[in-house]
Amino acid sequence: MLKSDPSSQFVRGTLSRQEDGFWFSACGTATSMRADVTSALLQAEFDAHSVGDGWPVYVEARASMAMNPVVLQEPLVIGGSLAACEHTLPGIELRAVTAEGDVVFDLREQQVRVQYRDRLLQLGFERPEVKRLARERRWEQTMGGGGKDHRLLFSIEPQPCRTTSGAWYALSMVAEVNGTDYRGCARLGDLEHWPLRAAYVTSDSMTTRKLRLSLGRDQRFMLAEDYMNDQPIIEYPGRWSRVSADQLRLEPDDRDMQPIDFQIGADGTLALGTFHPAYGRVLTLQPSARMLRADSGELDWWD
Repeated sequence: MLKSDPSSQFVRGTLSRQEDGFWFSACGTATSMRADVTSALLQAEFDAHSVGDGWPVYVEARASMAMNPVVLQEPLVIGGSLAACEHTLPGIELRAVTAEGDVVFDLREQQVRVQYRDRLLQLGFERPEVKRLARERRWEQTMGGGGKDHRLLFSIEPQPCRTTSGAWYALSMVAEVNGTDYRGCARLGDLEHWPLRAAYVTSDSMTTRKLRLSLGRDQRFMLAEDYMNDQPIIEYPGRWSRVSADQLRLEPDDRDMQPIDFQIGADGTLALGTFHPAYGRVLTLQPSARMLRADSGELDWWD
């Protein structure tokens, strides 16, 4: 999803309207940005959920962050609890919940996990190869266990869906487990990695050296320096962490090298947050790869 356009990314946070227009505040930050809402659907759903000027509404959306104001282009989730920012769904590519809220389907890297909340029952189906039927994505699997076979049919489609509480979702779910049918809404997961990318590079305007930063979902990083002088590329491995929603810290394995703190910009760039002995006060890295979040490439409606 959004693998090629560095200025376009998924955002989540609260949207509010003041006398001077819309303002967006990303989860985990105290900063509000001016927002341009280009989606008529988002505007209509915002009006339905807001109780007045200044009242925040939780949203997840596709947005262009390369300009001011931020442009909210396509909604993914509108409404729900304002505590939604606290839930990040780690390691879950997609979560779907039945209309009654009693069964949860999690699409993970290796499994489709089905949880029955009222029965303390959980089924883990090995994740099969997806079937692409127009815009529908379907997974079918059978497994044995406990003296019986369990059968799953799990289907997701980009069709609007509304929960009983009124929240709006861009994805709908239809499923069948052991002959019982379920319907509900679905959302993208692994929110803790939004909006990080798998790789960043220095801009072409830097001619003295090139840097490439690769981030892994295992919290490991590799920072490569090329001084463009026919000498070997220098590599610094280490661990990375999110200090806050808009701050990234690199801690190299080489203890002689100080940690590097980056500010995550609204446009997706990484900018040096504090002075660093090796890089000075000014260093900006541009996103150059796909989003870091769990992404099999099967949920490809927003390419």
